[in-house]
Amino acid sequence: MPSAVAIGALIGICFAFAWAVAGAQGLGSRWRGLAVAIAAIVSVSIGAAVMCRSRSVHAVATPGSFNGAVYGWAVTLELLAIVITVIALRRRGHSEYIMPSVAFIVGAHFFGLARAMISGGGKVFIWIGGLMCISAAVIIFALARSLVSSAQSIAVTGFSCAIILWAAAVSTLI
Repeated sequence: MPSAVAIGALIGICFAFAWAVAGAQGLGSRWRGLAVAIAAIVSVSIGAAVMCRSRSVHAVATPGSFNGAVYGWAVTLELLAIVITVIALRRRGHSEYIMPSVAFIVGAHFFGLARAMISGGGKVFIWIGGLMCISAAVIIFALARSLVSSAQSIAVTGFSCAIILWAAAVSTLI
């Protein structure tokens, strides 16, 4: 496994853990600790597997396979969109839409990351972005139709994003 792939997977695992912790906030207080503990175990387990695999295979990323400028723009636009969205939703009194909206924006930024991968390898980012955007859109729809509560939307958003990112990390092991 190229070291760049391992680093990307480890970054994804860290964000998966963060999404799971955020999702745990939508659970009742008696379940939060258990959910975070499970997320930590899953994250450490996948991370350890990625680290072991990256040490056993000595592949190296090819020079020029990553466009840092495109990556920089994707992340900058993502952060700007998140700030604007959070401010707008709070001002309109729709805080319950913040987490799935942020998930949608984060998902969309993966399309920019896919573009940053010059010599292929960006397909996984397209899958991550597509799944996160679809998940977030379904949750936003469910909120708008009162099919889920705010707490339920927080839990489903956090855990769905975590699962998507964990699955992407696991896919590097295959």
